Amino acid sequence: MNRTERVLIAAALLLFLGIFGLLLSLYRVDDKAASAEQPSVGVVLHGGVDDAGWNRQHYVGIQKAADITGIKLYIVDGATLNTSKGLEALRQLSQQGRDFVIASSASFDNEAHKMWEEGFHTYFAIPKLEEQAEGCVPYLLRLYQAEYLAGILAGLQTSSHRIGYVAPMPNPEICRSINAFAIGAREVNPQAEICAVFVGAWDNPKKEWKAADQLRSVGVDILNSHQDGMTVQMFADSHGMDYISYLEPYLPGGEQLSERSLATVLCHWDAVYETMFKDYLRGKFRKRYWMGMDVDAVDLGEFSPRVNAGVQAAIHRAKARIKGGSSIFSGEIRDNQGRLRCREGENLSDAALIHMDWYVEGVRFYEAAVVAP
Repeated sequence: MNRTERVLIAAALLLFLGIFGLLLSLYRVDDKAASAEQPSVGVVLHGGVDDAGWNRQHYVGIQKAADITGIKLYIVDGATLNTSKGLEALRQLSQQGRDFVIASSASFDNEAHKMWEEGFHTYFAIPKLEEQAEGCVPYLLRLYQAEYLAGILAGLQTSSHRIGYVAPMPNPEICRSINAFAIGAREVNPQAEICAVFVGAWDNPKKEWKAADQLRSVGVDILNSHQDGMTVQMFADSHGMDYISYLEPYLPGGEQLSERSLATVLCHWDAVYETMFKDYLRGKFRKRYWMGMDVDAVDLGEFSPRVNAGVQAAIHRAKARIKGGSSIFSGEIRDNQGRLRCREGENLSDAALIHMDWYVEGVRFYEAAVVAP
């Protein structure tokens, strides 16, 4: 090899190393940029991340879904419902550049509408299936499926045939849950009566305690609720009554379940949030997100030792039917005024369930007792 050839080879090698170094440098810059541009989502909780029940379970589900999808979360908690604080929280996250915000209560629907009127083109996920403001992403779990199983449990366990239900206010979500609970109870115990009280709020411990006491006074021996917190379960446990834990187990001692907690209506919010986050990353949301036992988003579990194997087997059979596609709201169904709402051989559609505003046979309401503020 002569001198000229050696010079050309050396020059070519230097050129190759230079190009490789440049590409490596660009890769590192792009890698840093990609890291800096990690997708993010805002979250507004109306309570604290550690508030037992609704708020904590949402936080756990959102965090788990974010970890799976690689999304960074910006969380504002303690945003009071129906006040300027909720609007302030939504506005704060939008101004920070969050183009998708999860508002964990249906009561934030009005605030989201105001945001769009102000020109903030942020998408808001609201746990409400009915028509919403522009830019809202409706979502919810089919909690009524687990309530149906809880109804079967209560119907088989009750001695008085009177089962109490403390609820916040009339809306389709609550209506579906009470009705499914009543259908389950009366399928296994036709004598069962669901005695219900509306307290007018998602989280009002004084009124919930009073409502539970009121239901105890009319002879119910099992209590269920659809409240954000654990007041009803606390009342039942302290008064030696059986009850259904809601959204997560009620642990009166901080660690161990009470035997009075017959079972827990469980929710796995990560199922819906993971799907929602993946769609967000793809740039296209679905019309609504409404998931249930088909994807293990809801369940009834944490059974008390006092719930025998036969009762648990009946619940597992009912669960298998639902997972197999069977509808809870099927066959002849009459409301508590005697009107036919579903005929033999028919199923109520999702559209009918989303707008449900009537109660099935066997549901009886009591006026909430007056509680001083």
